[in-house]
Amino acid sequence: MLLPDAFWESLREALVSVRKEETILARFSAALDEESPACVRLNPWKKAHLPILEGATQVPWSEEGWRLLKRPVYTLHPLFHAGAYYVQDASSMFVGAVLRRVLQLPAIQKTAVERPLRVLDLCAAPGGKTTDAAASLRQAFGDGFELLANEYNARRFAILKDNVEVWGDPQVTVCNTQAARLGQMTGCYDIIIVDAPCSGEGMFRKEPQAVEQWSPKKVEECAALQRSILDDIAPALAPGGYLIYSTCTYNTKENEGSVNHLLESGSFEAIDLKTLMSQEASAAETAGETLLWSSLNAAPADADAPAHAVRLLTGLVHGEGQFCALVQKVRNGMMGRERLVALPSVKAEAPAASPECPTSYALDRSRWPNIGVDKQTALNFLHGDSLVLPDAPKGLLLLTYKDIPLGFVKNIGARCNNLYPKSRRIKMDVKL
Repeated sequence: MLLPDAFWESLREALVSVRKEETILARFSAALDEESPACVRLNPWKKAHLPILEGATQVPWSEEGWRLLKRPVYTLHPLFHAGAYYVQDASSMFVGAVLRRVLQLPAIQKTAVERPLRVLDLCAAPGGKTTDAAASLRQAFGDGFELLANEYNARRFAILKDNVEVWGDPQVTVCNTQAARLGQMTGCYDIIIVDAPCSGEGMFRKEPQAVEQWSPKKVEECAALQRSILDDIAPALAPGGYLIYSTCTYNTKENEGSVNHLLESGSFEAIDLKTLMSQEASAAETAGETLLWSSLNAAPADADAPAHAVRLLTGLVHGEGQFCALVQKVRNGMMGRERLVALPSVKAEAPAASPECPTSYALDRSRWPNIGVDKQTALNFLHGDSLVLPDAPKGLLLLTYKDIPLGFVKNIGARCNNLYPKSRRIKMDVKL
């Protein structure tokens, strides 16, 4: 893959203190000409046998993450539409791994005992990190959390809302507003995830258009936007709370530069991410993958030195590119004392997966006859076709596939009216 000289210069700068720099660059270059791995993350509350997992290998930092042996046609998998798994790059899952470690910290554990933990995923579309966070929060605290997933871009917000609803966790609320609006909710959130808009260098292999759109000017523009977003949202984090910052790019301007901008405010301190994530790093090494640690000034040459951020570089890991750092707001008050205030300017939707949603964990399935269908019938339903279920009772029916709900039909006898949302219906031919 042909990349601009300016990109190679910025990548060398990011790796300036890394040993065997040329070897790493060669591995990165070679990996760009390879096929991007197919990865999925399972939904712990929608367990079912998935043939696509045959021969799959586990993502070292995600218990539910799997790299598939080959890329399937997800559209023709009914359980994909039911939220039994989410298609997500393995490197992107590292942000969820950081969150799980944060959830184990004493301050967070103490707050979760006193009241529901409040978490904000600020730049949440399309929903991979949101659904990963929801799964981790539920495993840690049951219903004892509130997760707000926000997306400013209206088109991307619609995708986020759809994906969160399909995933099914009723504790996740979605909204479509600016970071500055949410920033007015002073001290409300215990954890904020900022997967910031970026120049997308880590997506060069997966999205060739990212190469065409890349330029030093775009890097500067993204860095300015990221710092503005961080300035806007910082007040919403409770004293003692944690902010996870991530991008899918490599350069220091958008990564170390943006994190250092936050630290320069004097309200935050960097956390030794390398120590916190030592088990994940060890698992990665065992799997033949290498994480690149950064001190926020330069990657430390000393293997035992503290490191406050990490790069996942294509070629060193079996995934795309990712950067992640963790900071804590300087404690100047008691964490958890602040009250969440919903401002009129912040319109929060109802939980994306409300109890009436057929894919929601909270759905009371006993209210309707549950009709199990085979794969072809499930695909016909997801395609929006009228079904004939001669042995089923009349009225509203909940269709399931492998005992996981898909959606509703209304059986009027000669046929069933298909109630699957038109916006989600499969467009391609579904005949097996």
